[in-house]
Amino acid sequence: MPRRITLHLERGFLRHWLRLLRVRDTSEQVSRGFALGLIVNFYPTFGFGFLISGFMARLLGGNIIAGLVGGASLTFVWPVLFYLNILVGGWFIPPPVEVPEFAEVSEKTLSKLLWGKTFLLGAILNSLAAGLLSYLLMLLLYGKLRPALLEWSREFLKNHQFHFRRRKRNGAKTAERR
Repeated sequence: MPRRITLHLERGFLRHWLRLLRVRDTSEQVSRGFALGLIVNFYPTFGFGFLISGFMARLLGGNIIAGLVGGASLTFVWPVLFYLNILVGGWFIPPPVEVPEFAEVSEKTLSKLLWGKTFLLGAILNSLAAGLLSYLLMLLLYGKLRPALLEWSREFLKNHQFHFRRRKRNGAKTAERR
């Protein structure tokens, strides 16, 4: 069971990775889409962040696929991003409740902090910084490294599929012997 979950996650990551590398738009459009998709993760979207990231990328002239990949890239760490929002916002607006460590955030403190000015200012600053950084990195690296990464990914996937099929066949043979 754990192997199946790991394989599912690995395949999902590789599928999104290949989709991003196969995009034929300009580096600027891909970078814009990825950055716009990424910044959605800093705000509470109640499960619609993936769709909002693609919509924002399309609306503001970025690539939709890159926006969706950017939106999916940080979804699993949103509690850490929300904590960073409160932390960074607290540098400029002191929060009404002191939160010294991440583990001490309870429902009571979260309700006082989550929708406050502290959280919103932190989210704006963090999303601007992360969006600008990811835009510049993608702009610099995507055009230069894309052909080499695409070739490497194809070879890796070919070997990955070969090993998976071989394991599957070997597993079927051992099941028949029993």
